Amino acid sequence: MELLGKHRVSFDVLRSLAVQCHALDISAYHLLLDSTHADLSRRTKAAYEELFTGQLLALAIALRMKFYQGLDHEATISYVSQCGLLYKYRQSDEETVKFSMKDVCDKIIHADSISRYLEPGVEKPTTTLKGKDSRDQSEWELSMSVSLFAEGVLNWIEDEQKT
Repeated sequence: MELLGKHRVSFDVLRSLAVQCHALDISAYHLLLDSTHADLSRRTKAAYEELFTGQLLALAIALRMKFYQGLDHEATISYVSQCGLLYKYRQSDEETVKFSMKDVCDKIIHADSISRYLEPGVEKPTTTLKGKDSRDQSEWELSMSVSLFAEGVLNWIEDEQKT
């Protein structure tokens, strides 16, 4: 009896990961800037960052696996178009590009750096991922709201499960 076989990702797993990423994105401000907890050792911040990037990466990998199992990622553009901006820099030209969920996942997985700037009054921080295209080494930058991305994933799942 074979127990595993191929990797499988259910919509329930995707939904769970999206909820966790949404919660982590929203909780950053309240935990790290507007909290009774004084993180003098900065260990809470470090633990949060590791948990946040780990869950975001888990969501990206799970989504990519779902698309490789036959779902059309191009159909997801409208679900994530409002979550951020993708810039590609080639030979001094800057280009804003439309993107699908798979494109966002590719950027999350292949990012050379990820940064978030928390500041007073901004409760939904922007997450910026930067990297280089493996084909021509041109740079790219994705600035996005992880909570809006997670909401787009949840809306897409709802619509996929209607059919």
